[in-house]
Amino acid sequence: MKTLPLLLLPLAAIAAEPAAPAVELEPVDRDPAWRLSIGLRAAPGIKTSAAVDARAAAAAAGAILRPSGHGGSSSSGAGASVSVKTEDLGSTTETTAKYATEKQARDAVAWSEDRTLWEFANGDYIDLDDGADPLREGETQNWHFENAGDFADGAIQIRTPYDATTTSRTRTTKTETSGASSASRSVSLREEWGDGLRDSSDETAPGIELRLDRTVWENEDFGIDIGVGYAWFDDVDAFSVRGRAYSATATEKTTTTPSGSRTTTTETATATRESGTVVTSIAQPEFTDPDDYVNDDGSMGGGVEDVYDPRLPTGWKMPVLTVFDGNGSRFSTRTERNPTEISSVSSSTVSESGAVGPARTTSSTRTTRRTVDVRSEGTLSLQELRFGARPFWKATPWLAVRADLGLLATYSEIETTTRLSVDGAPAAAIRKDDDDWTLGGYAGLSLAAAATDRLEFSLGAEARFPHKRLRFDDGIVSGSVELAEWSAFASVGWRF
Repeated sequence: MKTLPLLLLPLAAIAAEPAAPAVELEPVDRDPAWRLSIGLRAAPGIKTSAAVDARAAAAAAGAILRPSGHGGSSSSGAGASVSVKTEDLGSTTETTAKYATEKQARDAVAWSEDRTLWEFANGDYIDLDDGADPLREGETQNWHFENAGDFADGAIQIRTPYDATTTSRTRTTKTETSGASSASRSVSLREEWGDGLRDSSDETAPGIELRLDRTVWENEDFGIDIGVGYAWFDDVDAFSVRGRAYSATATEKTTTTPSGSRTTTTETATATRESGTVVTSIAQPEFTDPDDYVNDDGSMGGGVEDVYDPRLPTGWKMPVLTVFDGNGSRFSTRTERNPTEISSVSSSTVSESGAVGPARTTSSTRTTRRTVDVRSEGTLSLQELRFGARPFWKATPWLAVRADLGLLATYSEIETTTRLSVDGAPAAAIRKDDDDWTLGGYAGLSLAAAATDRLEFSLGAEARFPHKRLRFDDGIVSGSVELAEWSAFASVGWRF
């Protein structure tokens, strides 16, 4: 955050004795004429949209696969001809875990508004029905986890594994006829680019404002103040985009055959294993003392189906678990994926006619995989400097209505941080700051209530014009920020 020395200029201007007006006005009889105010200002409606360019992310990470001979094939031999026929013999899936796929595991343990019962591994569970009358929304005492060590870093963390191996079988019949030895090579490349890597937000920036005003003219019912103000706003989390930008698989196959004519029948079984762990975290900041929730046997939670008749084992506690509150669900879910394992087993039968010597067909396959993941976040910082006039009407001796008109200079800075990883390992980090000064105006109304001759309280709102839009681009993530169209404040002032 940069300093604002410009704040001193208008302060010096209004600190001097006011010049004689061009027309005759009544002199200021206000004593004291100065007012220093401090308060809170909120600027709602700060809208941000951001999108990640998946191709730019993959290029910046230097991870785009470009195998030589991509998509091509080659062969050599005099009068060579090859015919290939492939049959799909079907596939089977086996699993050693309760859930075969990531989706099944997530569906079982993730948050859902319609669910009241979650059953995890090892008999762990959460049941929102604990017999209380009436039921307490979002809370329950009917829950239990075998290991109190599942509570860490302020949250209960449950690990749900998934594991499945799919075996696909094919039969390939290859007939080769050649007058000389031959070799063939083929390369295939499959690429997928990330789609939907974007985020948007609508945030409110809270801040602290300091104002200094001086009454330059007033009579029995009306008056005019001029003054300056400075506001500093708390940082706004503008956007957060994360996901897979690029994935590719390149397969290169080389086959060498001797001269002659032969038919090769090959049956191949390819096993693909996909496994990982779905980690569910349930935030419980209320759990601060283990004596309140850890049972004597090292478990936690009472598992109470009826809070009026718990019948707990000796040494067990009966803590309340909060599943969701006024801020929404406390569940968060992430997936720890293991590398995909692929293995193949082939058996071949060769028959020859007219071939010289025994069949010596050889083949080799090489597979290369590549992934690029991106995580980009943006933070918006704001400061404001204002100078203007505040005509006022004294509705009563203790209540005044003020208009607020003037110029508004806004300093904005949006900081973006983009991290790239290749095959799960950090590859690059890009940070960029985009800052700007924008000049506009403001107009608003406020009410001021005097508690004493020196102390007053103010409340008001204002519109800002014109509407400002800021753009940012770090080469991978780009977007725009629309600044607030209005703001509101509440302050306390002291006259001196």
